[in-house]
Amino acid sequence: MTENRLDARLEIRIHPEKLQMLKDEAVKKNTSVGGIVREAIDNYCAVSAEEKLAAVSKLAELKAPVTAWDKMKKEIEEEYKPG
Repeated sequence: MTENRLDARLEIRIHPEKLQMLKDEAVKKNTSVGGIVREAIDNYCAVSAEEKLAAVSKLAELKAPVTAWDKMKKEIEEEYKPG
């Protein structure tokens, strides 16, 4: 999901009152109904704080060597340099 192209389509059916609510919210947020729906989907699919903390805990268990970020970044860039 690194591309920002919106090629996939989704069709849903909702009550007219809900659609009006979405339209009203879109006007308030200066966006489209599609934008509101995409935002809701992004929020639904977002990684929870608990999942993030669990991932950090697992990383901490690795006891990997760490140093200053500038040095680590340089090492990473060198390792993945093309060619």
